[in-house]
Amino acid sequence: MTAKEYLEKAYRLNQVIDIKLEEVSALRSLTTRVTTAFGEDKIKTSKKRSPMEDVLVRLMDLENEVNIDIDRLISLKKEIIETINQVDDYTLRLVLAMRYINHKSWEDIADDLLYDVRTIYRFHKQGLKEIEKILNLSVNITKCQ
Repeated sequence: MTAKEYLEKAYRLNQVIDIKLEEVSALRSLTTRVTTAFGEDKIKTSKKRSPMEDVLVRLMDLENEVNIDIDRLISLKKEIIETINQVDDYTLRLVLAMRYINHKSWEDIADDLLYDVRTIYRFHKQGLKEIEKILNLSVNITKCQ
């Protein structure tokens, strides 16, 4: 895994959470719709769940999945922040954190740090090289233990 792929893991997980939250919202909206069936009263003899029960069960399952994913995202962001903090140069750290933790655009990073975008790209490239060294070092330490 490259340094960029490692740093983008939190962003990708955040996207997955957003998609699941949209689905939760859609399911919640389904639960507020109430329809009445007019016609003959039937006595149900089977223990089949109603469509509303199916929606509620799916909603609860999805909310649990989202909570698990949020816990994973928090842990992953903490791990990524700890890795970024191992970079010696503060400017490189700022660029990496703004991009991969705060998900800022290149232009916003350049404006915040008072550099042009090309300079930010250069800092980013240098930062990725530093992260690559850190990741390779930690892999080598893990293999030796």
